[in-house]
Amino acid sequence: MNKVWRGAAFSISEHIPAARWCMALAVTAFSAAVSVCRYIDLADTAAFSSFETLFMIMTDPVNIVFIYLPAYLFVVCGIMFGSGFGGIEILRCGSRSQWLTGKLIAYAVNTLIFFAVVFLMNFAVCSRSFFFSNVWSSGFVGFRVMMGNPASDFSAPPVPTLTLASLSVLMFYFFCGVLNMLTSLIFGRESAALFFSLLAGIAIGMLNSTIYSNGSAGQLIRCAVLAAAALFLYALCLAAADKKDLTRRAG
Repeated sequence: MNKVWRGAAFSISEHIPAARWCMALAVTAFSAAVSVCRYIDLADTAAFSSFETLFMIMTDPVNIVFIYLPAYLFVVCGIMFGSGFGGIEILRCGSRSQWLTGKLIAYAVNTLIFFAVVFLMNFAVCSRSFFFSNVWSSGFVGFRVMMGNPASDFSAPPVPTLTLASLSVLMFYFFCGVLNMLTSLIFGRESAALFFSLLAGIAIGMLNSTIYSNGSAGQLIRCAVLAAAALFLYALCLAAADKKDLTRRAG
């Protein structure tokens, strides 16, 4: 287990790319400002609170799938490559499974950091632009019902509803990260892994957006399905790592 954590620490230290993170931060800041401005324009119809606006941002398929997902995959893509992708690092970890577990932890840490940045930046902008309220407003519920969501989705207060919605987005990104891990092992090229995982992530994200239920039960089901799917992909990663000749540096 110590070798796994040493391998994970090495992967994390080697794969926190400053340049990519700077670009991701710039994209997140710009998207947060644009999203808030869009909902400010709707204030004439319904006065939304900061939690309500944040909920709409964190469940908007355009933001989650077409803006933040490419930025996230751009950051994490490459974790499987570099100095940690080869026989020497596997020997340090003790086995390929321990080496791959270290990589998985590195993906998880990067995913948590990225999602925290996205959430906190949007929360900060929403808090500066909208009033605080710990209950759903009738204008917001009416607006969401008009957009296709059942009113029962908002039977719980904003904090737990927003928490579960955010958790499902986090699990979606982690699933796409594990998919990127698998495609990296299969193709052996960062560009191919990024292209395939992005296309697959967009397709899955758009399919998920067709499910209009954002209630607590629906979000819990989403999280459970995504977690099970990520574990299944990790099992495929273990099988791919056993078959792949990792003594040769990936190109």
